[in-house]
Amino acid sequence: MSQRPSYYDTDEWVEYDESIRAAAERHGVEILSEDHAAGIWQDQTEPAGAYEVRADSMDNVRAWAQEVAGRYDQDSVMVGEYNTAANGRVYSYEVDGKDTREVLDALHAAGIPGARAYDGKLEIANTEGDLADDQLRTLQHLFGEGQVAHADIDFIEMKGARAPGPDQDEHLKRTPIKEIQMLRQNYSDQHGIPPRKPIPHLTSADDIAAAQAYQAGTHQPNHPKVQRSYRSFRQHIGQQWDTLTEAGYRFEPWSGTNDRGEEQEQPYNNSAEMLADLRGNKHLYYFPTEVSQNTEGALPPDHPMANQITVTAPDGTHQKMVANDVFRAVHDTIAHSEGHQFGPYGEKRAWWTHRSSLPSQARLALWNETRAQNAWTNAGPHMTTTDKDNTPRVIRKDEPGWIPQADRPYAEQKCVLPDDPDAFI
Repeated sequence: MSQRPSYYDTDEWVEYDESIRAAAERHGVEILSEDHAAGIWQDQTEPAGAYEVRADSMDNVRAWAQEVAGRYDQDSVMVGEYNTAANGRVYSYEVDGKDTREVLDALHAAGIPGARAYDGKLEIANTEGDLADDQLRTLQHLFGEGQVAHADIDFIEMKGARAPGPDQDEHLKRTPIKEIQMLRQNYSDQHGIPPRKPIPHLTSADDIAAAQAYQAGTHQPNHPKVQRSYRSFRQHIGQQWDTLTEAGYRFEPWSGTNDRGEEQEQPYNNSAEMLADLRGNKHLYYFPTEVSQNTEGALPPDHPMANQITVTAPDGTHQKMVANDVFRAVHDTIAHSEGHQFGPYGEKRAWWTHRSSLPSQARLALWNETRAQNAWTNAGPHMTTTDKDNTPRVIRKDEPGWIPQADRPYAEQKCVLPDDPDAFI
């Protein structure tokens, strides 16, 4: 159970709101305003959101709503557009000061199964024409004279003929694993780490700046600030491994051979397969770390993540592991389990998600191991060009020099201290 004062302070809600906004951007929907709401259905209430949006077409809004319904396994999401010629109706009543039970009883008495309440108002949507006279009299008796507006109203389902866009199953593959969300949130609360904040709006210019800072930085494993950050980082990822292991999750090094005995470079073809393994089996493969001074891409022996730390095995015994192996397993579980994919934006959100469960002292190390390296891979010199005014920008897919995701080089393994750490971590 969450100990946060409000559902809207939980990791679950922050992730939900972030994903809604990311999906809106993908579908060309601009969110103008947002209110926390109480969704009401058949005498039950649950936290919800009320969004005022703008888009070129209602088809964009419907596609956005369908993705949200699919990702979170919701029966439907209501969308509406005010239109004086529409046949639907939206009734609005002032309910400020009335308790939830009173509102639920009123809706039950009027025979109305669903509504939403926000900002001191109760809104009831009817897709076809007016409410019945007896329903209106009941509502007016309890809440006074309300307001009514004409609107086109649709309940967008997560699948079926009315649902635009991909099938529900594709979205459900990315549904966050709520058990892991709660484990991460409880870990933060137990260690006095402030509640998670929404991810800031980071543009491609921010990605380039992070990549440039990482490239310009020298490997400084002996710098006191770097050492302190990595010491805290190793301590917490070890404790997070133990938390996940205690909850029944199991981590296995990837051998390079699949269940059929065939060689396979990657244990998962995509993040959805990894999520399915975590969700269905509480199991995750991780890449074992190569520590070498001579192999390209290997972890240098003087790197803080080449140190060994002690973690708890599933049988309760203690074992020594390379810190980087522990981090790879923990990060994919604790951050990517929210459905964040392995592409540029998904990696950015995974960094921010994991950041919420670490103290400030550990965040320089996390930045080096996630955000900085991924920014370099996706916005480093091999992926940038300059505009006419000499401003750097990321190469677009339709331009010469663009590199597919799978072919982009990995960043050098190093720990750096950027000139202005607060601007990045």
